[in-house]
Amino acid sequence: MTAYLRLELRRLARDGGYLMASLVVPVVIYLFLGHGSHGDLVQNLVGTAGFGALGVVVTNGTSIAEDRSRGWLRLLRLTPLSPLDVVVARGLCAMVLAVLPIALISLLGAFYKHVPLDAGEWVAILLALWLGIAPLALLGLSVGYLCEARMAQVVGTLVYVGLSLLGGLFLGLDSFPGWLQAVAKVNPVYGYGEFTRRVGEGGAPPALATFVLLAWTAAFAALAAFAYRRSGRYS
Repeated sequence: MTAYLRLELRRLARDGGYLMASLVVPVVIYLFLGHGSHGDLVQNLVGTAGFGALGVVVTNGTSIAEDRSRGWLRLLRLTPLSPLDVVVARGLCAMVLAVLPIALISLLGAFYKHVPLDAGEWVAILLALWLGIAPLALLGLSVGYLCEARMAQVVGTLVYVGLSLLGGLFLGLDSFPGWLQAVAKVNPVYGYGEFTRRVGEGGAPPALATFVLLAWTAAFAALAAFAYRRSGRYS
């Protein structure tokens, strides 16, 4: 599986457009966000870095759908790789590439915005931003295996923007009506952002956000496995 993982990383890295949008858009947003209190600085950092990471892992679904249309998945089924190997490798590819927007925004936060975090808090927030994106990476895989290329792009964009807004990555939930706040709190992006913010502020991981992330990880893993098996009938 290691050799396959390296192959997929090289293929994805050659697609400059795939990475550029996920890097440029959050960087521009972050540069235009104002300064503020410690909490505001952490919120802005987590919101934009998480937005960039989410863009990478969800857009990964479009590249998978394009692979299906070119017969790449059909070739993979002729190799000794198991379905689990393929799904895990593609998920890891998305997570590896998600390091780029997380690292870039964090560097801007440290040296331009001067986010007041100590070394331990920086390590904790970077790990939380990276590991917490896992359930969304599985969701991106599911979109790619379930949808055709054009539809995957549309669905991926809706998922990307919709979950980011509903998850309160930028605005928080205070501006939402009460019923929408309740819905937002079961959103995996809300769990991702809340978990990372709390860790970045030196607090214990919140129980609800942790449960939401774990539950969605299990659900999206099952969905990705089902979607990959289903895609074998049509590719």
